[in-house]
Amino acid sequence: MTFTELHLFSGKMPLSGAPGDSSILRDDSSKKQRILVIDDEKLIAHSLRDILSRAGFDTVCALSGAEAIELAEEICPDIVISDVIMPDLDGVQTAIRIQRACPEARILLFSGQAATSDLLQRARAEGHTFDLLPKPIHPARLIAALRKLM
Repeated sequence: MTFTELHLFSGKMPLSGAPGDSSILRDDSSKKQRILVIDDEKLIAHSLRDILSRAGFDTVCALSGAEAIELAEEICPDIVISDVIMPDLDGVQTAIRIQRACPEARILLFSGQAATSDLLQRARAEGHTFDLLPKPIHPARLIAALRKLM
């Protein structure tokens, strides 16, 4: 994990674009969106879960692709946010399997590695298209991307 990622996910960065302005983080809709966060780095997964929960989302996390698929089959999330590069089952493979189990789930991938491009190209060739955000990402930017998906 880079210093920037540690700084971002340690809670030391403000959650919104302007100091003291957390309006972008609040969800005013009556139905909480259920979000599944997947990252093999525990600090990132739990930090994102906490940030999104404070923003009003019903958020759970998984630390592997296999765990995420199992959890998704139980809760059928509205949105899945997954790291791409993970051991065993990468985020693209995980997203494809979750979409089969929960066709209504919207997928948002994030990665800080160049190898992601090849995985996404293979997925596109098989008819799967996913949005990709660069890692590290500021929480306010992530929440804005989630609001777009909704």
